[in-house]
Amino acid sequence: MPEFDVPGLGKARMNLTALARNPRASLGASLIKEQLVESLYAEIRAARLAGYSWKRIRAAVLESGVSVRFSAGFLRKSFSEIDKRYEKETGVKALPAETRGREKRAPSYSGARGSE
Repeated sequence: MPEFDVPGLGKARMNLTALARNPRASLGASLIKEQLVESLYAEIRAARLAGYSWKRIRAAVLESGVSVRFSAGFLRKSFSEIDKRYEKETGVKALPAETRGREKRAPSYSGARGSE
Protein backbone atom coordinates (compact mmCIF):
# COMPACT_ATOMS: atom_id res chain seq x y z
CA MET A 1 0.00 0.00 0.00
CA PRO A 2 1.49 3.40 -0.93
CA GLU A 3 2.32 5.82 1.89
CA PHE A 4 -0.13 8.49 0.81
CA ASP A 5 -3.08 6.10 1.20
CA VAL A 6 -2.51 5.47 4.92
CA PRO A 7 -4.37 8.02 7.04
CA GLY A 8 -2.29 9.53 9.85
CA LEU A 9 1.09 8.43 8.52
CA GLY A 10 2.39 11.99 8.20
CA LYS A 11 1.37 12.83 11.76
CA ALA A 12 3.01 9.61 13.03
CA ARG A 13 6.27 10.62 11.30
CA MET A 14 6.04 14.10 12.87
CA ASN A 15 5.48 12.68 16.34
CA LEU A 16 8.36 10.20 16.04
CA THR A 17 10.67 12.93 14.78
CA ALA A 18 9.71 15.07 17.80
CA LEU A 19 10.47 12.13 20.12
CA ALA A 20 13.88 11.68 18.52
CA ARG A 21 14.71 15.37 19.12
CA ASN A 22 13.91 15.11 22.83
CA PRO A 23 15.64 12.00 24.18
CA ARG A 24 14.46 10.24 27.33
CA ALA A 25 16.33 10.69 30.58
CA SER A 26 18.87 7.94 30.04
CA LEU A 27 22.53 7.42 29.30
CA GLY A 28 22.06 8.70 25.76
CA ALA A 29 20.50 11.90 27.05
CA SER A 30 23.46 12.37 29.39
CA LEU A 31 25.81 12.26 26.41
CA ILE A 32 23.73 14.87 24.60
CA LYS A 33 23.79 17.10 27.70
CA GLU A 34 27.57 16.81 27.95
CA GLN A 35 27.92 17.71 24.27
CA LEU A 36 25.70 20.74 24.85
CA VAL A 37 27.88 21.91 27.76
CA GLU A 38 31.02 21.34 25.69
CA SER A 39 29.66 23.32 22.75
CA LEU A 40 28.81 26.23 25.08
CA TYR A 41 32.09 25.97 27.03
CA ALA A 42 33.51 29.40 26.11
CA GLU A 43 30.25 31.19 26.89
CA ILE A 44 29.75 29.35 30.18
CA ARG A 45 33.33 30.11 31.23
CA ALA A 46 32.87 33.80 30.41
CA ALA A 47 29.63 33.89 32.43
CA ARG A 48 31.34 32.24 35.41
CA LEU A 49 34.23 34.71 35.22
CA ALA A 50 31.63 37.51 35.19
CA GLY A 51 30.31 36.16 38.50
CA TYR A 52 27.08 34.42 37.50
CA SER A 53 25.85 31.36 39.43
CA TRP A 54 25.29 27.92 37.93
CA LYS A 55 21.53 28.37 38.42
CA ARG A 56 21.51 31.63 36.47
CA ILE A 57 23.62 30.15 33.65
CA ARG A 58 21.30 27.13 33.49
CA ALA A 59 18.27 29.43 33.31
CA ALA A 60 19.85 31.44 30.49
CA VAL A 61 20.49 28.28 28.46
CA LEU A 62 16.97 26.94 29.02
CA GLU A 63 15.38 30.33 28.23
CA SER A 64 17.06 30.21 24.83
CA GLY A 65 14.75 27.39 23.77
CA VAL A 66 17.12 24.43 24.20
CA SER A 67 14.93 21.37 24.63
CA VAL A 68 17.51 19.38 26.63
CA ARG A 69 16.82 19.64 30.37
CA PHE A 70 19.59 19.48 32.96
CA SER A 71 20.25 20.57 36.53
CA ALA A 72 22.65 23.23 37.76
CA GLY A 73 24.63 20.46 39.49
CA PHE A 74 25.00 18.55 36.23
CA LEU A 75 26.13 21.76 34.52
CA ARG A 76 28.72 22.43 37.24
CA LYS A 77 30.07 18.87 37.17
CA SER A 78 30.23 18.59 33.38
CA PHE A 79 31.81 22.01 32.99
CA SER A 80 34.44 21.19 35.61
CA GLU A 81 35.42 17.98 33.79
CA ILE A 82 35.66 19.77 30.43
CA ASP A 83 37.56 22.68 32.03
CA LYS A 84 40.17 20.31 33.51
CA ARG A 85 40.57 18.57 30.15
CA TYR A 86 41.05 21.89 28.34
CA GLU A 87 43.60 22.94 30.96
CA LYS A 88 45.71 19.90 30.08
CA GLU A 89 45.30 20.51 26.34
CA THR A 90 45.83 24.28 26.21
CA GLY A 91 47.62 25.22 29.41
CA VAL A 92 44.95 27.81 30.31
CA LYS A 93 44.29 27.49 34.04
CA ALA A 94 40.97 25.85 34.92
CA LEU A 95 38.53 27.77 37.07
CA PRO A 96 38.89 26.92 40.77
CA ALA A 97 36.60 24.34 42.29
CA GLU A 98 34.00 25.91 44.53
CA THR A 99 32.72 24.84 47.89
CA ARG A 100 29.34 23.21 48.21
CA GLY A 101 26.68 25.66 49.33
CA ARG A 102 27.00 28.52 51.75
CA GLU A 103 28.97 28.49 54.92
CA LYS A 104 26.77 27.86 57.93
CA ARG A 105 26.48 30.58 60.51
CA ALA A 106 27.62 29.77 63.98
CA PRO A 107 24.67 29.40 66.37
CA SER A 108 24.27 32.27 68.77
CA TYR A 109 24.18 31.30 72.41
CA SER A 110 22.68 34.37 74.03
CA GLY A 111 21.01 32.37 76.72
CA ALA A 112 18.40 29.68 77.08
CA ARG A 113 14.96 30.48 75.73
CA GLY A 114 11.95 30.30 77.91
CA SER A 115 13.79 30.14 81.21
CA GLU A 116 13.69 33.24 83.40
